[in-house]
Amino acid sequence: MIGKYIIYMKPFLTLSLILVAGLLWGQKQVIDQQQIWYKYYLKIPIGDRWQIREEIDFRNFVNPARQSQFLTRTHLQRNLGNGWDVALGFSYFRHSLPQDPEIADYTIRGELRPSFEVAHLQKLSDQFHLHHRYWTELRYFQEADDTYTFGTVRIRYKLELEYELSEKFSFLAFDEIHINVSNKVTYNVFDQNRYGISAMYSPVNNIGFELMYINWFQQTTAGDVFYNRDIIRVALHHTLGVFKKD
Repeated sequence: MIGKYIIYMKPFLTLSLILVAGLLWGQKQVIDQQQIWYKYYLKIPIGDRWQIREEIDFRNFVNPARQSQFLTRTHLQRNLGNGWDVALGFSYFRHSLPQDPEIADYTIRGELRPSFEVAHLQKLSDQFHLHHRYWTELRYFQEADDTYTFGTVRIRYKLELEYELSEKFSFLAFDEIHINVSNKVTYNVFDQNRYGISAMYSPVNNIGFELMYINWFQQTTAGDVFYNRDIIRVALHHTLGVFKKD
């Protein structure tokens, strides 16, 4: 059954690779960076259909050490049944610019991102789950006078395979592509691609500790400069059942 879904997704993955290869053909400079991220991921189920998701991320450069990004993200999610979910979200970012850890005297730029998400969970077996996520976000950037102006629309698609070894241990692998849609975008229609693997240990039902590796490959607005980031993310997953029925 797993092979069936791999075959189903093969045309999409092949098209993505061709698109990325074509866009990156003329690349001139790739900047390697290392980061470590700390994440708190809270879920609050409300009955059987609704859920609030809250994320807090601290993203830091490793060598030399300084802040890269801070973000908070909130989603209100609705379960539609048959594995389908929709969600409305809002995020607040603080970017430490420029994205060069060698520069200690950096500036902070805010960003606001309302978003809409559609997700589908396919149960391939009792242990294997395939998760599709389609995400559209509007990006508003802070200006010098502290107002926010619209920048771009970004479309994201993530494919994630999860393996549940037991009630306490699970593993996943994912790949996510980001595409910019705006008449303001000249070079970086392809914004970035992220892929990674992780392992999670859940000592109790509502608490999980996750260790993840992420490769983040991103094209800058200059078009010929790319970031290749190796990231270790440490995350605490917490489900709070205050509105859940007994």
